[in-house]
Amino acid sequence: MPNGTITPSVSTVTHSMLLRSRKKLIMASIMSNAFQAWVFATDRVEFESGGYQISNPLVVGNNPNVGTYKYYSPVPVGQTDEFATVEYGWSRFAGTVIISDQEQDENQGDGKIFDILKGKMKVLERSIKEKFSEYLYAAGGGDDPLGLASLIPTNPNTGTLGGINRATQAQWRTSAYIYAGAIDSTNIEEAFDDVLLDLTVGTDKPSLILIGRDLLRSYRQAVRDKITIPLTAGKAGQRMFDLGFTGVMHNNTTILYDERCPVNYAYFINDEFLRLHVLKHVNMVPKKLVAPWDTDAEGSRIVWQGQYCLWKAFRTHAVMTN
Repeated sequence: MPNGTITPSVSTVTHSMLLRSRKKLIMASIMSNAFQAWVFATDRVEFESGGYQISNPLVVGNNPNVGTYKYYSPVPVGQTDEFATVEYGWSRFAGTVIISDQEQDENQGDGKIFDILKGKMKVLERSIKEKFSEYLYAAGGGDDPLGLASLIPTNPNTGTLGGINRATQAQWRTSAYIYAGAIDSTNIEEAFDDVLLDLTVGTDKPSLILIGRDLLRSYRQAVRDKITIPLTAGKAGQRMFDLGFTGVMHNNTTILYDERCPVNYAYFINDEFLRLHVLKHVNMVPKKLVAPWDTDAEGSRIVWQGQYCLWKAFRTHAVMTN
């Protein structure tokens, strides 16, 4: 090695590799499940600049000050109480790459340390993808991001979401269709049509159906001899196809298969009112790791902060189970 050459520390190299891999790690989270890919493909991701919580008003009542009158009769001007505030907390996620001093000592030599770090980066990328896929269909809460089991539950009449009690606020309830084995290839199209009709209010309707394996098999059997519109129809569909997801269109609504979706479930989602919020300066951002004195290791960490947020519920989203 020439005189005067400074060899960078392993922690510096690790941090640099994480920085260069940031786009790949963001892509790993995007491709972790069909819904996350969809919200990026349709620009339904909200990048927040900050704040302790994510909040929005929710309409919980009507304005009583509407009605007819004559001449000098009083016009209604009673006190109104149309809104409640929906508040979601953030979920913070970390992925850490650690290399011990013993690993460094055992991998000295030209390029060896880079090989082991590249391997650790690949494992990190795969682990991020698996973890985000797991989060989507779980209940979440606590430190984990909210999942569809909480956002669009099979029992929408109980529980609290965003600080609002579904038991007392009917407009904060999503829909659930429990068929208990009654759905097959002979009636699945009609069942999908009924759900879509129930969830269509004016121009608002579901934009996405996330479907599990068994319901997808029934649907495929139902349409096997019929003309279907491929997923690639439309800009968003083409993006999803490019990301490796497959599906078809049903009455102009995208159906996407996700291997992590429970096999007998289908989620009907209006992506205008169910979005992914990400803290824009904490989107797979590398941070240096300082190991405690009793740990013979060094490394670096990436951090993500975000949340799935539901902003409208009644006649907007639904879950179907069979």
